Amino acid sequence: MYASNDTIIAVSSPANDHRVIVRISGPQTFEILGHICTSPVADKAGITTCRISDINLDAVVYLFRSPHSYTGDDLAEIHLWANQAITGALMEKLLSLGARTASAGEFTARAYLNNKIDLAQAEAVNEVITASNTFQLAAAENLLAGRLGRLSKTIRESILDILSRLEANLDFSAEDITPANKADIIARLSETKSRLKDLLAGSIRSESTIDLPAVGIAGSPNAGKSTLLNKLLGRQRSIVSHHRKTTRDVLTGELELPGCRCILFDCAGLLAPSNVEGIVKSENILDELAQQAAIEAIKNAAVVTFCVDISKDNWVEDLAVFQLIQPKTLISIATKTDLLSEKDTAERLSKLKSLFGCDFLPVSVHNNAGIDKLKTEITNRLTQYPVRSTQDVLALTTRHRQALNNAIHDTVQAEKEIKAGSEELAAMMLRTAYNQLSGIEQHNIDEQVLDRIFSRFCIGK
Repeated sequence: MYASNDTIIAVSSPANDHRVIVRISGPQTFEILGHICTSPVADKAGITTCRISDINLDAVVYLFRSPHSYTGDDLAEIHLWANQAITGALMEKLLSLGARTASAGEFTARAYLNNKIDLAQAEAVNEVITASNTFQLAAAENLLAGRLGRLSKTIRESILDILSRLEANLDFSAEDITPANKADIIARLSETKSRLKDLLAGSIRSESTIDLPAVGIAGSPNAGKSTLLNKLLGRQRSIVSHHRKTTRDVLTGELELPGCRCILFDCAGLLAPSNVEGIVKSENILDELAQQAAIEAIKNAAVVTFCVDISKDNWVEDLAVFQLIQPKTLISIATKTDLLSEKDTAERLSKLKSLFGCDFLPVSVHNNAGIDKLKTEITNRLTQYPVRSTQDVLALTTRHRQALNNAIHDTVQAEKEIKAGSEELAAMMLRTAYNQLSGIEQHNIDEQVLDRIFSRFCIGK
């Protein structure tokens, strides 16, 4: 378990960032700063500048006194422009002055242990860090803002109200009081159950938001898929050759788009089914395995871009492959338009539309024609998943969802017991439901659960 009586340090900025941020938190924070800064900072708060004596560099230092800090302890952030060697020298100096290197997620763990944030908000910090698009970020920010805690608190208060009515019936049955109406209690339970279900249904799995959506590039052999992959990624990820079937495996890379990111993959050129006439079939086992891998990848992709070489004279094979794939969302692309005149390109686009029954986006990687339009189209298709408002959606972890599901189950059981006349058993089930919801942000949670939660964080957060 995390120790909270010592001073921890870590580099909290990305390794490739020119601005280095070193974070310090704990009881020795200001004492340590007094040893490394040429000007006194112990009595200051806010933002100050000083020179770090051991590395002879100016730095901007952000100072936060306990309890008015992220962790709840004394905290400082040293911002400086330095390379890895200088940063390493600064870290060694801090360690020699009595600090220790922070564990993964330890700064946020201290914020939680010092009651600065609840457990759901602590988990949300990691979801914000790992968010890969605007939708994921909005869902994580809603969680960080404490929306789950507020909603679960309202439902807990409703459960307590029902429980108090039940226990009044049990504890004061011999007294001259009017017992709570059974039908009214059942109605309140039904409403509470519906609110729990709505909270669960109006959320997304936090784990699912971490996985980037997949965008596949498909088509028959030598349709220009590998060249397109390299162009979109901006680097040589796939081998490009005029020979057919150069790509044997599914090749992937991370593609940055306006507002979102995705995994872009190029799979082996798909082969037409064996019943298509005029196509030379391969009996190579590697071709068959590559075909199976390609079809499986396409089936699981959020968006598939289907490439057809517009300069070809015959698209029989392409049409057969087109009918073979069944993607969720399809963008059809006519590649190699630089090999044709504008007039020929327009005529062939018309033929492709008539043959395939859809419009084709003309693209050339050699003169960048259509590349920006393709990126925009991919972005538009990806933003359709999911379509819910980012103002309302919550990113729930497996732990949150389990607590909500258990609370729903206990509420259902309580309703059944009341209908059967077993109010004492119903009260027991409601206490269990209340405890399940309290576990979402409670501070007496099992240490192993805490370790598991914060171990997913990176160092310095």
